[in-house]
Amino acid sequence: MNFIQKAKLTSYELVVKESKNNPKAMALIPAFAEGINELESINTQIEDAAIQQIKDIGGVTTNKDTQMDDLCDLLVDVSGAVHTYALKKKDEALATKVNYNENKIDKMSRTDLISASGAVVEEAGKIAPEDLLIQGISAEELKDFNDVYLAYKTVSTEPREAKIERSGYTKQIANLFVEATNLKKKTLDRLATQFKRKDPDFYQKYQAASIIFYRRSSKKSTDSGAATDTKS
Repeated sequence: MNFIQKAKLTSYELVVKESKNNPKAMALIPAFAEGINELESINTQIEDAAIQQIKDIGGVTTNKDTQMDDLCDLLVDVSGAVHTYALKKKDEALATKVNYNENKIDKMSRTDLISASGAVVEEAGKIAPEDLLIQGISAEELKDFNDVYLAYKTVSTEPREAKIERSGYTKQIANLFVEATNLKKKTLDRLATQFKRKDPDFYQKYQAASIIFYRRSSKKSTDSGAATDTKS
């Protein structure tokens, strides 16, 4: 798993833990309790696939693989932010330039990944920092993206397809995270609003557990800054 996936799994597991520790709240909304059980099952599947993934690649995560994972994650985040900004500005040309979702990125060759990242870095750099921050991307995150992009460009690495061929577990894990995220956003989050009235204390715990904390692996260990994502 990459660093954002690990952070998401930690959050999802905490959501399950807090929910299981509040059976009275769960009893108030049976459908919510059922969703929590489903999320717990997906979490277990992710953990099992991650173990097999490590075994499959010999337990070694190379620097180039980490850089690629970081670049893909940041490309998803930044392109999504710029795309949303473009739509709000009714700038169809810009929206088309940065329209990269996870499915597209997952199928990219190394060359295409570098080209797409370069284009998004350039377009994001044209947006005022305060406007980009409204879309969730800070100046520090944009700098991280640019740094990882430049580092990955200079690394002589095997084609991205070769990494995918080494293990089918990478795709399996990605699919499980899509399933977990959809369940969280479309079912649990929608039902959880009832707890504002029915059990405010549990609602606060649920909201806190839903915050994703992660540290960019490209940062130095002395950097105390951590990124957060509440859109889990």
